[in-house]
Amino acid sequence: MTTLALVPQQDKAPLKIRINRRGWAVLVGIPVFLLTIAAAFFFTMLTSSANASTDLPAGLETVEVTVIPGDTLWSLASEYAQGYEVNAAMNHIEELNAIDTGMLYAGDTINIPVLAN
Repeated sequence: MTTLALVPQQDKAPLKIRINRRGWAVLVGIPVFLLTIAAAFFFTMLTSSANASTDLPAGLETVEVTVIPGDTLWSLASEYAQGYEVNAAMNHIEELNAIDTGMLYAGDTINIPVLAN
């Protein structure tokens, strides 16, 4: 049998952590990299001059129409967009009014292009 003697008066030395070059690179490099990316992102957000426009393109004549129940893109394009091919007018109406689904809802107000006389 083995007997162990515990020494209660043993000095407790503080634990020393040693970091090598790779450790310092990771410890300092990752936060510096992340801060640089965040700073670049916020700088470009604050200095960007891009603005959305609510104006219609210059030189495009339109008529504003309020959609009533039963109206479709086809019916509005054939009625108001005289001089345009109906399919082209429908595409233009969708693009001009940012209609993604091709669906119109009663009460919506849309702009329909018309040819200048």
